[in-house]
Amino acid sequence: MWDHLARLHSGCLSDVDEQTLILKIAEELGEAVQAYLGVTGQNPRKGVYGSRDDVQKELADVILTAGIAMIGVADGDPDQASAHLEERLALVTERAGV
Repeated sequence: MWDHLARLHSGCLSDVDEQTLILKIAEELGEAVQAYLGVTGQNPRKGVYGSRDDVQKELADVILTAGIAMIGVADGDPDQASAHLEERLALVTERAGV
């Protein structure tokens, strides 16, 4: 995954500032929320629409966007970004006791 994200970052996003990369995560999260609201019908004005597949796609976009932002914050180093994620995952797993 990190190699693909690094190619995206270096290929077309390396000139995008960190703030924009991080704000993009919020934008993608908003799209995931909208997809979920559509599936669950929690917006009375719009009713039920979309599918759980739409929610999965939007959540994947959140993950990918966050990964690209992590690479940007790591000055373009996907190995550093990956190491941070692995460290965090180990900590959260330990805290959860699993």
